[in-house]
Amino acid sequence: VPVLTPPPALHESGDSRIIPFDLSALLDAGDHACTSPNLMASFIRVKVGEKVETSATATSQAFYVIRGKGMSTSEEHGKVHWSTGDMFVVPVTPGTISHECFDAEQGGAALYWIHDE
Repeated sequence: VPVLTPPPALHESGDSRIIPFDLSALLDAGDHACTSPNLMASFIRVKVGEKVETSATATSQAFYVIRGKGMSTSEEHGKVHWSTGDMFVVPVTPGTISHECFDAEQGGAALYWIHDE
């Protein structure tokens, strides 16, 4: 598998969304979206004043804040306030996690999300 680098342009503009880094075709993983055989990585872009919900049937989820300031909330684990440079990890989360951006350069926050679904 070649070394690939997703460009920052993916999360620097556009609508609030999840941007999967899916290499399943290169890994011959069939319909199972993945970045490596046992992990899935994505960018999350959240425009200021908006929310994006994530969910994964995973043992844990890690989020690194590339840019912005906001809060992530889940029914199971409560609230996590974050800003640029923070990393937070949540254990098994049967429900969704809602990510809200309060302030950010380029009009939106960018998070790097990785899990083992």
